[in-house]
Amino acid sequence: MQRVWSDHASHLKKVIGMYTTPYPDKKSSEPPLGSNESHSRMGFNHPELACLLCPVKHLSSFLDNPTESQLQDGRVTAVSTNWPAFLYCGDIPGEDFNPVRFDKGFLHGFVLIWVSFSSACYVCLK
Repeated sequence: MQRVWSDHASHLKKVIGMYTTPYPDKKSSEPPLGSNESHSRMGFNHPELACLLCPVKHLSSFLDNPTESQLQDGRVTAVSTNWPAFLYCGDIPGEDFNPVRFDKGFLHGFVLIWVSFSSACYVCLK
């Protein structure tokens, strides 16, 4: 089963940079992502990916000052109980997050929509 899932998702690796922006035909991620990139520039070390991975309840402080954020220096940790911003809708995922209505926009993030659409197309065309 693990091999099947690996084969199914492997096609995303070449184009993963396309999924990090809401309008990939207008703007790509900066700095660009690619298979030849060093892994040290990925995840929380990449400015746009860090925004997507940031726990949504800490996103506003991260956006105010991303280079000196509590996420970057470890005062805020990204744990499984804090949903990442990319799960929420918005051109900046999670920008309209409301802690009282935390379910509003949940699982409507453009990353999820792009990946699910791409995966569905890949499966249909295979």
